[in-house]
Amino acid sequence: MNKLYIADVGSFVHNGRSTGHYIPLAQNYIDVLSGAFDVIVAGGPSYRESFHGEQFLELPYDTQGTGWKDRIHLFKNCIKLFKSAKGECIVLQQSSIVTAFIGIGLFFRKKSKLFVIEYSSSSINSSIKRLFYKLAKNKIDGILCPNEEVGKAFGRPYCVIPDYIYAGITNTTVVPYDEKKYDLCIVGRIAPEKGSAEVARKYANSNIRLLIAGRPQSKELGDELKTVCKGSSNIDLRLGFIEREDYERYFRESRYSILNYQREYSIRSSGVVFDTLFNGVPVIGKRCKALQFIEDYGCGKLYDCIEDFDIEEFLSQDMFKQFIENIEAYKTSHVQYKKTLESFIKN
Repeated sequence: MNKLYIADVGSFVHNGRSTGHYIPLAQNYIDVLSGAFDVIVAGGPSYRESFHGEQFLELPYDTQGTGWKDRIHLFKNCIKLFKSAKGECIVLQQSSIVTAFIGIGLFFRKKSKLFVIEYSSSSINSSIKRLFYKLAKNKIDGILCPNEEVGKAFGRPYCVIPDYIYAGITNTTVVPYDEKKYDLCIVGRIAPEKGSAEVARKYANSNIRLLIAGRPQSKELGDELKTVCKGSSNIDLRLGFIEREDYERYFRESRYSILNYQREYSIRSSGVVFDTLFNGVPVIGKRCKALQFIEDYGCGKLYDCIEDFDIEEFLSQDMFKQFIENIEAYKTSHVQYKKTLESFIKN
């Protein structure tokens, strides 16, 4: 069986912990593709807690930013990866991807098949970024992306797939509707483009039970949320790193996840959407390209303006049940995504 390396050459850590979707995505590739490939996870020392043995290739370094020392560490990660995976398939996660383009250009000798995950075209949205991409372009066999627009932007063969593919594996503990602690939740890294502060202002001091949990992108954003939520007994604000088991539990304890996406997040793909759905939770979100499939498949409700949105009509068990049935139907469409991805990499 051929080997496939799902690799995070950036391996970014915050306070010594890997944050974001990189480790869960690596596990998803194991779950989805292990029948077709011997899947090996490649990442820095921070990956040791999640992967081990023959399933894990430890790269020399984690990184903590975009300084020259971190870039050199990323290049050394590339060198070890490309040498270890010679003759096999490599899928690069979108981690420090602009610097990774330079690493590909300098150190990849086309001894393996190389695929790159891209969630948006932000890595080629300037002249200097496009120059770095040009160094790597002809060495890349394919782009894995969430839509046709992103795929076409890179000028290489591409495969359209969602951030996560449902693998049919679930350990979800179902919390009955009447026993859920929250009406709405915002879970995951808190960035300005996710519109969390606007949601907090909308529902502060209301009868809607709201959970906001995650690590703020900046101290200023965290302070803003603390100010907005101060004195609002209906809002449970939990700022900081979220353990994986808590991350999934927060979804299960909520009736809906609310995604008030703006700017960059309104056009790019979002793994949180799939984390939400695969944990059996419908999505309420701002109408945008990234969330249109929610409305198309009936997996939740989209609004044009949060100030005009009335959630009360959706806080009924019958409405919730219909959304859950639609989510289960949507999951079946991922069987084809699995086949498409497997075929694209093999061919």
